[in-house]
Amino acid sequence: MKIRSNTLVKIFVPTILAIAIVIGIKSCGQSDKSSSPNTNMDHSLKSLDADELKALGIEGDTPEDTLRTLVGTLKDVRERQNMLDEQNQKLISENERLRTNSQNISGQIDAAVNVVREEADKKQQVLQTEQQTLMKRLESLGDSLSVNKPVSSDIPIGLGLDQQRESSVTYKDGFMWVNPQDAEPVDPSKSIGGQPAKPTFPISFLEDNEITRQKAELDRVAKNQRAIDGKGGQQEKDDIEPVYTLPENSTLVGSQAMTALLGRVPVDGKVTDPYPFKVVIGKDNLTTNGIDLPDIEGAVISGTATGDWTLSCVRGDVTSITFVFADGTVRTVPQSSNRSDGNNNGSNGRTSGGAIGWISDESGIPCISGERKTNAGTYLPTLFALTAAASAGDAFSQNQFTTQTNGNGGMTSALTGEAGQAALGRAIGGGFKDVADWVKGRYGQTFDAVYVSPGKTVAVHITREIPIDYEGSGRKVNYGFSLTGDVENGLD
Repeated sequence: MKIRSNTLVKIFVPTILAIAIVIGIKSCGQSDKSSSPNTNMDHSLKSLDADELKALGIEGDTPEDTLRTLVGTLKDVRERQNMLDEQNQKLISENERLRTNSQNISGQIDAAVNVVREEADKKQQVLQTEQQTLMKRLESLGDSLSVNKPVSSDIPIGLGLDQQRESSVTYKDGFMWVNPQDAEPVDPSKSIGGQPAKPTFPISFLEDNEITRQKAELDRVAKNQRAIDGKGGQQEKDDIEPVYTLPENSTLVGSQAMTALLGRVPVDGKVTDPYPFKVVIGKDNLTTNGIDLPDIEGAVISGTATGDWTLSCVRGDVTSITFVFADGTVRTVPQSSNRSDGNNNGSNGRTSGGAIGWISDESGIPCISGERKTNAGTYLPTLFALTAAASAGDAFSQNQFTTQTNGNGGMTSALTGEAGQAALGRAIGGGFKDVADWVKGRYGQTFDAVYVSPGKTVAVHITREIPIDYEGSGRKVNYGFSLTGDVENGLD
């Protein structure tokens, strides 16, 4: 049997294949056309490296994104260019305006200078006019002046008093000028700047007057302040010559305590009758900043001491220094006339009002270690025993009485024991009370102090400037007087 093929299949299959081939050919042609611009764009970007693409912000973008980015960037550039053009135009206009104004500055300056010159000329003319007016007035006043020469006088001529006879000038108006009686005579040999010397007058109305003296007295009494310059509110003597100066914050090391340092411990912040002390300073110790004082043989320092019970040490305040010169002349700073009287009873623990320095040990500790001294060990037990005995006597006496409360709320005491024992108890209690009062009156209070033995090496710290002056007429230690020689001369 012969198999026949289907005619429909023979026609349909080739037709489908032909259609597929045509479609494929057309699609390939369109892809070539569409890829051509991309190829051109890719070819234009090949000249840029990765950093430049990243700077442009088109790294990894598709051609369409790249085109959009470039278009946006171009718009921004055009906008900025327009803004710059506008700013440049404004700057050009401003420069033109400033150039125009600068051309007028010279004219303005010249006008201002002319105005100032005109004003100065006017003022000069006014001053000249006033000067001429004043000169005319002075000439008229000079014409009205006349010197009255003495016609008759009881003072003989030739005694050197002619100047006093002609020392007054009288005006026609009745006013008379009289030279001051306290004027000091003029020394013709003294001249200042080639000009003749002028009369001088006392200066008692300047530094030394009633107000300054009252202030100095107030500082001395009320504030315990003392002058250390040796003047004390009075006029400085002519024979006082400045020699040395111990500046403030000077330190005199290697000094030796001449006396013991006994410092009472303050009670309620006060010290009653503080004990004094003395410190001896040798010649080698009187140096300041490496400068020797060759004419000073030594010095003695006085002060007062106070104690510190907690630290077991003594503090010392320097109140005066006495210097001894090589010729025996002595100088005390502050001087005795400028120091306040008394010893600052009832003051606080330190007499800082009149102190000119303080002392410390060799290590610089401002409180020198010492030994505690107190009478509390005997005072307190004695007072305790006397008080206990007085209380026992009172209790023994009260034991002989019976106390009851009445209806009015009061107390009624009646003797129910032996009268002799009651009297004995009262006598014992009263006697011990009197003894306790006597002990309190004698002791006054417990005595607490800190003791440092003599000969302690200390350092003296100066807190105020100390002037060391030499007084020619001052007191000396030795005047070379010999009683034996005077007696022998008298006998001869």
